[in-house]
Amino acid sequence: MKLGLREQKQEVVRDALYAAAIELFAKKGFDETTLEEVAKTAGVSRRTFFRYFDSKDDLLSFPLVSFATILVDAVRSSPASHSPLQITQDAVLAGVRYTSEIEARTRQVIRISMHSTAARQAYQSRMMKAEDDLAQAYAARLNEPSPYELRPRLLAALTLTVINAGLLSWFQGQHQDLGEAAKDALKKIRSILNDESSRRTESADKAKKNTIRPGR
Repeated sequence: MKLGLREQKQEVVRDALYAAAIELFAKKGFDETTLEEVAKTAGVSRRTFFRYFDSKDDLLSFPLVSFATILVDAVRSSPASHSPLQITQDAVLAGVRYTSEIEARTRQVIRISMHSTAARQAYQSRMMKAEDDLAQAYAARLNEPSPYELRPRLLAALTLTVINAGLLSWFQGQHQDLGEAAKDALKKIRSILNDESSRRTESADKAKKNTIRPGR
């Protein structure tokens, strides 16, 4: 849907504020940067700033709004034949594709969060809203009565955990490509789950054999 002129101007100002904030956070530090500095760098007044954001926390986590929407859409649009784990994979890959489009900013945000406890807490608190939205989508998809049921909550948490693990792996240089990092994280999750399943089966088989006495 094409934005109207007013919406386009608002988007330009919002993007300018976010860009100014991330550059300042990266240069000066999240805690040391003031809202006045962000507004001045973006070329707007403090009053204008508060028309778009409530705080530095909102600025840092601004992309999470679109990120959450993309994850929810991926869960909803995943093929009907897909298992819960396959739906999770679809959501993870959709989230990584979005993140790849803002790769430079993603790297800056990770670095900012690593150097500031306040920034990390701000980002994590906004991520909780994304998890709630995602759990709601999983609940609807799996016909669960509530997003607080165990299955949708676990799948929402797993989706975000895999994405975050892939991002950190990529950031630390273990993978050159975000998509490959996410696929590797998914592969390891499947391996862990299968391994645990295999161990339970082996234990059950051993217990069964021990109950069978020779000659009986």
